[in-house]
Amino acid sequence: MRANTIVTKILELSHDNPELLRELESFRRNVTVMFTDIAGSTEFFEKFGDVAGLAMVHRCNHLLQKIVEEHHGRVLKDIGDAIMAMFESCDEGVEAAIEMQSRLATANLQHPADEEVRVRIGLHYGSGIVKSNDVFGDVVNTASRVESVAGPERIVISDCLHRELPKDKYDVVLLGQFRLKGKSCERELYEVRWNKQLTTTVAQTHMLATASAEPLNEPVRLQHLSRMGRVDGEYSVAQAGLTIGRAGADVNFPDDAEMEPVHAQVLATGGQVCVRDCSGSGNVYVRLAAAYDLENDDVIIIGSQLLQFQRNAEILVAATALAKTLSDVTSLLNEPAAKFVRLGRNDSGTVDVYPLSGEEVRFGRVSGQYTFAADTLMSRAHARVFQRGEDFFLEDLGSRNGTFVRVRGETPVPIGTSILVSREIFRIVH
Repeated sequence: MRANTIVTKILELSHDNPELLRELESFRRNVTVMFTDIAGSTEFFEKFGDVAGLAMVHRCNHLLQKIVEEHHGRVLKDIGDAIMAMFESCDEGVEAAIEMQSRLATANLQHPADEEVRVRIGLHYGSGIVKSNDVFGDVVNTASRVESVAGPERIVISDCLHRELPKDKYDVVLLGQFRLKGKSCERELYEVRWNKQLTTTVAQTHMLATASAEPLNEPVRLQHLSRMGRVDGEYSVAQAGLTIGRAGADVNFPDDAEMEPVHAQVLATGGQVCVRDCSGSGNVYVRLAAAYDLENDDVIIIGSQLLQFQRNAEILVAATALAKTLSDVTSLLNEPAAKFVRLGRNDSGTVDVYPLSGEEVRFGRVSGQYTFAADTLMSRAHARVFQRGEDFFLEDLGSRNGTFVRVRGETPVPIGTSILVSREIFRIVH
């Protein structure tokens, strides 16, 4: 029997069993979920080695866990260099986050700059099924997406949590409205400012929908980069946008045979820069500047590998519906919930598949679960995919050539980020 058929049967049985559903609903209540993640841990491992890196992660997460418990919370999972924790109180969750950042900042004073440890923190308040020392449901997914917006040393909270906080108790600023996957409307996210010396910023994320700051006052420019990274052309992005193509566009590259006459458009409106694929060929990519929440059928470039992300939504739904961990369900079915498939066949005429079976899977030329020794465009440790709740996030590990995601529709592009249009590389700047 096919795995997805088994999952469907499991879900049918669960919905046909009112007693099971009533039992699960009896565990539902509102809680605050926190995710933390150590920023720059890959660079630390690369510079100081695995032993020192593991020791750093252990020290950091041990400190964070202690602070969670001091504020009456519980650490539910230790996921590599990240933790997931739960609090009954919104106040206690925020207080714990502030103390985490404060105590890490104090500890960093004792270390050189390249040994400092900085974390990102995200929190969300909502309804979840609290069972077997774990939390299941949308509250987990949203908390994870909120954390992916946070930068190093930052605390980002959802609008739901913000509404529960006492007025004027914390220094909270609106970051803007964001597109969070699976949500029908944009959500407001906020930053809790624990250190007034830190300027309020938002991570360079592709989920940004509308910034809370003033519209772009400085003109946006598009730089054309050579393969060596030199700027060999610069163009102003007018209010109507700027088109790129082989012929008939505002900026033309007649020698690029793979480019359509009008291939892409760059827009700068409402305080946000976006890129749009006008070609229909799908050969427009954005370089990742932060953790990216993967969508089914996303196409990415890692080194010279062209990979398509595929997820089994039924397995993910079953895990949440049955209040089981994803690893439990995938082990039962002997099928991963998600995988990458290389586009095109290999020398033997078959298709290469890379299951995403663990909570974190890494790609690199010499380091990671999947290595590509002959790929000269791939860095030693290039990118990682990590799973939280029902989501899989893709993150570049500071690679030389970057990790790219194919554009779908009109895609937000942070200032300073590169885009790939056919064979041409561009950078968005003020």
